[in-house]
Amino acid sequence: MCPVPTACGSVFALAASLGLSAFVHADTITLSSVKDATMIQDPTGEWALGAAYNFYAGRVGENAGGTFRRGLIQCDCSSIPAGSVITIVQLKLNMSNTQPGTFTVGIHKSTMDWGEGTSFAFGGGGAPATENDATWNYRFYPDVPWPTPGGSFVATASATKSIGAVGWYTFGSTYQLVSDVQDWVDHPETNMGWTVKGNETTLQSVKRFDAREAGATQPQLIVTFTPPPSNPADVNNDGAVNALDLTPMLAAWGTPNAAADIDNDGTVDARDLAMILAAWTG
Repeated sequence: MCPVPTACGSVFALAASLGLSAFVHADTITLSSVKDATMIQDPTGEWALGAAYNFYAGRVGENAGGTFRRGLIQCDCSSIPAGSVITIVQLKLNMSNTQPGTFTVGIHKSTMDWGEGTSFAFGGGGAPATENDATWNYRFYPDVPWPTPGGSFVATASATKSIGAVGWYTFGSTYQLVSDVQDWVDHPETNMGWTVKGNETTLQSVKRFDAREAGATQPQLIVTFTPPPSNPADVNNDGAVNALDLTPMLAAWGTPNAAADIDNDGTVDARDLAMILAAWTG
């Protein structure tokens, strides 16, 4: 409930007449992959693709043993200011080679760190693992194994996409993709990237995606966010503290709205109103 009904009415009317929304300043940034790799299921040895132009997700054909490939990618989110609110997240991957067929590929939040070595091959069979490579059995070859072979990731995909013919594919924006990136901005130490998991039931379902080494066709993470205001009382982040900040604060009264909860006590209340009035610039 609004604490000052008459004032609320006039403030809301002012905002509506100006066609203004509660939060007016958003930025969009495109981030590239900083490391990527392929985990290659292979019972006879440790194979990897740390420095290759591509990573793979899915199941190979019978002639190659019918084994699995899982991709790993990580983007550096440190250029997004701390305290920002993430609103839209899209991950773009270029799928550059495939067998016929359309299959679902999922992006799963990785839960443990992993390495990118110097192993290189042009195909999905990989090359002998080098130091710090991520393999099916090791997250840092040859000393640090995965708790379970095949990686460590959240079982439910943050986003999925049906992948068919060669071309660019965009995952998101989903609630969970936004949540993943928000978590990495708020807690950078938790950024372990994503595991790219394809169809692991059907033979020859594997898809090849371009890695960071591919240059212009490398993975792209597109993030839209509202940066934190320089003045916490500047709720709509427009450089002034005035009626347009009072509007969203009153609309969020009694809720834990992060932008309007100026004193960060978990509730938008009279203390937040007092802070706006104390910082008022008109």
